[in-house]
Amino acid sequence: MSLARTLEPEVMDTVEEAVDYDSMNHTTVNRAFVQDLLRYVAETGSVRVVLGDTEDVSPARQGTETSLDAEASLGGTVIDVGAGTALIPLELVRMVPYVGPIIAVDLSVEMLRLAVRHIRNEKLRSRILALLTDAKYLPFVDGSCDVVMSNSIVHHIPRPVDVFCELRRIIKPGGILFLRDLMRPVSENVVEQLVGQYAGGDNVHQQQLFRQSLHAALSVDEVRDLLDATGFETARVCATSDRHWTVTARMPGL
Repeated sequence: MSLARTLEPEVMDTVEEAVDYDSMNHTTVNRAFVQDLLRYVAETGSVRVVLGDTEDVSPARQGTETSLDAEASLGGTVIDVGAGTALIPLELVRMVPYVGPIIAVDLSVEMLRLAVRHIRNEKLRSRILALLTDAKYLPFVDGSCDVVMSNSIVHHIPRPVDVFCELRRIIKPGGILFLRDLMRPVSENVVEQLVGQYAGGDNVHQQQLFRQSLHAALSVDEVRDLLDATGFETARVCATSDRHWTVTARMPGL
């Protein structure tokens, strides 16, 4: 029997949770997320990306690297849903000379406190906006967002269909959807193997956060069912590492 989904708290809103999350080493995963996002957007013709032969951090893209020319841009409104402490928007701004505005939304006050601190420290207040809001009730007009991205929010949501419906609502025709999240392991033994491999050097609380997230994650089949149920006809989902699935879609209409 496969591992059943066990829900975790929807919002990580204590100071300890926010600080422990922020202090974990997300660099490799975040850089891979941004590189793979840019690869996908490049495939749709929305941004100029040069692919070289240097080493890549993405498990799914070994042997290649994403570099951007001096005119690279990612235009329109970019929404990061469940942005946490805004580490991915910061990585995206570092990698793309012209991007934005980026609106980093999260329901955790403590996460956003750290996000605002990071944004101020890097003097990016004109390019990244941190916004306290619920991913199930996003304050954006229907069909108004050019790029909607999210990393590791879905496993926090008790009814993920609510978030998928909102994402479908806000993306404009021709817009881009790029989601990545943890993939629920098939057994408790695999959970512990992944915790040891990827959080073995973290403190006990950080390890428990990761363990809970793995238990709360969705399978690829569950995500595929959600996409079908919420009208993402052009979306594709697949496993992209030993612990992640990724959804990509360009919405019809252009």
